[in-house]
Amino acid sequence: MSSPSVTPPVSRLSAVGQLYVTTVGALALLSLVADSAAWHVALVVLTLPLSLLALWVGYYSGLAVGFVTGAEANELSWPVVAVWVAVWTMTAWLNAQVAQKVLRVGWRAVPARKFEDVDLDD
Repeated sequence: MSSPSVTPPVSRLSAVGQLYVTTVGALALLSLVADSAAWHVALVVLTLPLSLLALWVGYYSGLAVGFVTGAEANELSWPVVAVWVAVWTMTAWLNAQVAQKVLRVGWRAVPARKFEDVDLDD
């Protein structure tokens, strides 16, 4: 007798979460096309919990893709733009997933350690 396979539950974003992810993707594209630095600031503020990670990953993955495709340093190529938008969109998707889980389950959804459990000598 074999046991049935366990499949994880499918987690879908709400309409607000989908709008948030789409807005961040459009803002990421706009931050590359427009000349104003305000779009970059808006992008960072809109994705704040993970924005520093997205900046780092987006910058270096864009450099790597540009290097592999032979793109010029002073002009944008479509693979670099696609990677930049994909990194920021994935960041927004992760933010939306966490926010949706916290709103559904509460703060107990975020694992926390008690202060007594933290070893300060390490």
